[in-house]
Parts: sequence; C-alpha cells; structure tokens
Amino acid sequence: AAGAYPIESLQAMRMIVKEADQIIDQGASLNRVNVNESLVDIANIQEDQCLHAVAKSSVKSARDLGAKLIIAITTSGKVARFVASHRPTVPVLAFCTDPQVARRLQLNRGILPVMLQSTLDPLSAGTRMGVLRAEAMRTAIELGFARSGDRVITVDRTVGKPHDMHTHSFNMKMSTLKQ
Repeated sequence: AAGAYPIESLQAMRMIVKEADQIIDQGASLNRVNVNESLVDIANIQEDQCLHAVAKSSVKSARDLGAKLIIAITTSGKVARFVASHRPTVPVLAFCTDPQVARRLQLNRGILPVMLQSTLDPLSAGTRMGVLRAEAMRTAIELGFARSGDRVITVDRTVGKPHDMHTHSFNMKMSTLKQ
C-alpha cells in the first residue's frame, strides 16, 4: 500500500481478502473459466493446465500425507502462485533466483519467498534439479520450517535435456527428511 492513506488501504485490502476467503471456503469453483481462444495463446493454456494439475496434486498430497510444507522452486513465481491458489494448509516456501520475483510473491496469500542461495540456473538444461531441491530442503530446515523426519513436498519445472522427448516437465516429489 502506498500513497496518502497506506493504513486505510491495507485495512480495505484485508476486508476484501477476508470476504474473498469466505466465498472460496463456501465452495465456489474458480476453475471454470470461459476463454475466447482467438485472444489467448492455446499452448500457454495447455501448459497452465499441466501446472494446475501438479499444483493441485501437491496441495492434496501435502494434506493427505501430513507434509509440513510445500517447497516451490520458481524463476517467475508462477509455480508458487499456482500452488498457493489451491489454498494449502501448510506453508509454501517459494525459492526464487530473482529478488524482484521474491518481492512480488510477498503479495500472494500463503507464499513465503526465499532467495535460492545457488549459482545454478533452474532454466538451464544442464542444471540438476535434485541439487536445487536439496539446497531448498536444507534452507527450510535452517529456517525452522521443517526438521528431520518431516515430510516435504517439492514442486518445480525442469527443462528437458537434449536427449529427452520433452522440452520441459512439471514435477512433484514427496520426501521425508533424513535424521
């Protein structure tokens, strides 16, 4: 909130969010959207449908398996926003490589952005996401969001290798942290 009345702006935003949460909690479906296909890139819609499915599965899995948190490794914030849109009951730690993305994610309900302390580029075909996932889990433990024996869900988008039959994939992994 900025301008001459930042406190009043925040109070108004809080009331809007509270009312919107009540509407969502009453079971209104936000998944049905009519799209004019001539105005939208269909490839992006299909990609978003895949991400939507993985995000929804990660939230359901976290709930069903008693996971302590969901870790989203993201460069644009999209993965974390899709996960948060399903209203998880556990924290969503969004590991980012760009400080601007982290700042923008602070405006989203239920997302806690964390800067990824790695020189690896998640969008590079040569990057092994397992290394980034391990770094994210280590950081989550250091920050006190998880400890050994806890279940953690990770969600990310990986770029296909030259020998793969795909350009990218969305991944969800459930891990139990070592003791």
